[in-house]
Amino acid sequence: MGKLRLRDRVIAAIRWRGDERVLDVGCGHGLMLIGAARRLSTGKAVGIDIWQQEDQAGNSMASTQMNARIEGVEGRVELRDGDARKIPFADGTFDVVLSSWALHNIYDAPGRETALREIARILKPGGTVTSSTSAKPASTRESLPRRG
Repeated sequence: MGKLRLRDRVIAAIRWRGDERVLDVGCGHGLMLIGAARRLSTGKAVGIDIWQQEDQAGNSMASTQMNARIEGVEGRVELRDGDARKIPFADGTFDVVLSSWALHNIYDAPGRETALREIARILKPGGTVTSSTSAKPASTRESLPRRG
């Protein structure tokens, strides 16, 4: 229940129009991805992950697709293989970027810094980023503003 409450608070804090392109970096089973997709009418929520079992039990694209189907948002969700350190999208593609409990799975600080640079790169000017992580919070807060 705690994860759902946190997700709902984070998602509610975003000013939604309904047409956003959303990226969930390290989407796992789709908790944040599905929460965002529920806010969309014409937009699309894209989730990327490297689907490592050691980071999350049962982590797979198929289980995330099933969760999106169960939640009735399958048509607004797209899943892809993708590493936060090399996000497979062009600069300025997304209005909103979410990442929940994923960046700490990049164990080295330079790798986390690369992931934050990638998040800033694919975010549209004026876009929104939310991140929950157990990685050093100061490094996350300081990295994104430096990137504009």
